[in-house]
Amino acid sequence: MSDYVLVLHILVFGAWLGTDLATFHLSRQVLVEGPPLPTRAHLARVMLGVEVVARLCLPTTLVLGLTLSIDLGYLAVDQWWIFPVWVLGAMWVAMVWAIHRDGGTGGPAVALTGLDLWIRSAVCIAVLAAGLWTVIDGEPFSVLWLGIKLLAFGTIMAIGIRVRFLLRPFSAAFGVLMSEGSTPEREAAVRVALRRAYPYVISIWAMLSLAVAMAVFRPA
Repeated sequence: MSDYVLVLHILVFGAWLGTDLATFHLSRQVLVEGPPLPTRAHLARVMLGVEVVARLCLPTTLVLGLTLSIDLGYLAVDQWWIFPVWVLGAMWVAMVWAIHRDGGTGGPAVALTGLDLWIRSAVCIAVLAAGLWTVIDGEPFSVLWLGIKLLAFGTIMAIGIRVRFLLRPFSAAFGVLMSEGSTPEREAAVRVALRRAYPYVISIWAMLSLAVAMAVFRPA
């Protein structure tokens, strides 16, 4: 089983980085003032459609990574723990998709968005704690490189939470731009709000690269 899960793990990592890069490129196109506002609004919708893939990849990667760790003996727990890991992971993925489909404008998305934030925060703390404990004491995971990979993954989650808050002014500013028209002041507000997140996004790519390096080179 581990060979198939490993292939999926690699594919999901690739999809995560690829959609992050695509989202970054689309965000820069949204800022271009030349195209008509409906075109820019369409680009923003496409950007959100691509970005949700990265959101889905995060819990999927965590589930696949835990499955590999249990199956290969890096995490000393019984094999039956794989089942609840997959069930909880599937519920998390379904919730992320439900938030995306609802558009975050009302209905269940309001409550689910808050729940998703709490889950991400709790998992982030747990992953960082497990990574740090593994690096220091060799538990609960038995290899150093996996502890470093967990620290990178937890850092990605922490950065993602930070970016979520940073982008709130962008949503408001872009909504005003679309509804009331383009002015230099409104364009500047959208540009500043979005570009504040760029250094954090690049940091996510760095942490993804570190996680991949740990999995490939596996330092002792």
